[in-house]
Amino acid sequence: MLYHPAIGDIRAQVPRIGLIAAMVAAAFTLLSIAGQRAELPSERWYRVSRQQVMQADLAWHLGESLERVLRRAALTIGDAPWLLKERGVAVWERRVLRARPSHAAAYRLGVIYGHRGYPEQSADMLTLAASLDEASADFYHALAEVYSDRGLSAEQLREKARIIAGRTGWLIDIVLADCYRKLDEEVALRAVRERQYRRAARFLGGFAAISALGTMLVLVGVGTLVGLLRQALSLPRPRARVPFIVPWTVIDIAEAVGVLVFAMALGGWLLPIAVGRLALSEQSSVVRPLVLMMHYVLVSGLTIGVILYRVAPRSSHPLRSLGWRFRRALSLAGTGVAGYGVFVTVMVLVALVASYVLGQSLPLAQTAEEVIGSARNPAEVAIFFVLVCIMAPVFEELIFRGYVYGGLRRVLPSRHAIIIGGALFAAVHLNAEAFAIIGLIGVLLCYLYERTRSLLPGMIAHGVHNGMVLAVVLLQSM
Repeated sequence: MLYHPAIGDIRAQVPRIGLIAAMVAAAFTLLSIAGQRAELPSERWYRVSRQQVMQADLAWHLGESLERVLRRAALTIGDAPWLLKERGVAVWERRVLRARPSHAAAYRLGVIYGHRGYPEQSADMLTLAASLDEASADFYHALAEVYSDRGLSAEQLREKARIIAGRTGWLIDIVLADCYRKLDEEVALRAVRERQYRRAARFLGGFAAISALGTMLVLVGVGTLVGLLRQALSLPRPRARVPFIVPWTVIDIAEAVGVLVFAMALGGWLLPIAVGRLALSEQSSVVRPLVLMMHYVLVSGLTIGVILYRVAPRSSHPLRSLGWRFRRALSLAGTGVAGYGVFVTVMVLVALVASYVLGQSLPLAQTAEEVIGSARNPAEVAIFFVLVCIMAPVFEELIFRGYVYGGLRRVLPSRHAIIIGGALFAAVHLNAEAFAIIGLIGVLLCYLYERTRSLLPGMIAHGVHNGMVLAVVLLQSM
């Protein structure tokens, strides 16, 4: 009999191994056919990392918002707002001049150049954006005509304004204000300017809240790091943690991961067909986030069902075996916040060092505006909050820390299990562009589980991270 402690009787497991391989192959086949899958909103933080416009957007927003609010309050703080806006423009320009230019940066530069009275440069940038983002080429060409130096008639300009007004966003308001100014339509211009002021006030409020929370997390992280360093210097080297005693093996982990990946691919392919194109169109409101939630619950529920099917016959307390231990909940929650504070502190230090060495800012993560940024009412935001800040931490910690990491820890030392667990967590997200940052988050969550043997710290850290993501995505799209 061929036997391996991580698998069991190898010959007896051959059918399961074949089934797992078939599920993974079918999943990637479905993904290649469909070309996309229904993504979680939390993944929008990483979706277009190659565009790299988040920091520039936030700098421009902050400068523009300060200008508008201070102007209405008849206050001034010198050149700080102008310098922030110029910093944003400089970063967009660097993104455009790279070997792989960013269509998002070209779009922003096209509007800003046109707004500042540089029609030729505006046309060049908008043409570049159209060549890189062919699906929106007509929109970019309409913007180029608005800012062209060949004079449009009043009727032509009104027609362009009607087309552009079909979209929303801070760039759209800049273009509409320029259109209405050319048309001498004071009522429409005042409405746009009032909307810009309200957006600026909301942005400043949100920026202050996120900055305060980020500062608090960094302070907690610094304090935790100092405490850990003092412990390391004053205490003897701790003994290695004993392996996890769990009633499942690596082959069971592979089965659960195979089911998860296959369900993600199949659900992402079938759900849009089931609800129809209308439900996923731009005109839909609460339907789109509800469809994403439905997809996530079905995929996670199926995977957890398979896990419980394997664990329940072998354990008198299946959930407890998976790390569902919440005794001393306040202390465990504090460990989760402290752990995430350390993560944020380390990432800030990495960004500062990279900025000093490379001479430019290094984005830690990026976002797109297509899903969360398009939320138009509190109900949509509430659905996204429940999905990414409550459901995702609970389901993903059960699957990836309770089951996957627990099984790995049965046969591997903690260091190896933490690294492999973090890598698997990143790989299952099917996002090569963000593999490193998701993997680092996975490593943190595995470490928290290793240290406490409870899922609660990871759930807290995971929820705080996704909450910060959601807040920044909404802030960027204001």
